[in-house]
Amino acid sequence: MTFPEFGPESRNLRLGLATDYINPYGNLSSKHSSWPVLLMINNLPPLLCIKRKYMMLSTTIFRPRQLGNDIDVYLKHLIDDLKFLWEEGVNVFSSYSEENFHLRW
Repeated sequence: MTFPEFGPESRNLRLGLATDYINPYGNLSSKHSSWPVLLMINNLPPLLCIKRKYMMLSTTIFRPRQLGNDIDVYLKHLIDDLKFLWEEGVNVFSSYSEENFHLRW
């Protein structure tokens, strides 16, 4: 197992990150560029993890032109937060088991 301290706890969140270009104005000659960045919960069954109510819009990148290789600049704060949650985690309360546990992402 690659991460033995993460895997055994089934309540830890496994996230997927996705982004893609959208044209909000429907005009292909528009120079405006929009990039929604989504986080999806991969702990769910395959048919549920792609449903809209289980996706989180973490950020939206608006640019006057195409994004190119500059995406890392815009994702820095999101990656820093995810890194903190991976390394440190947070204490949360599970209402199902009625106990506190250490959640990591």
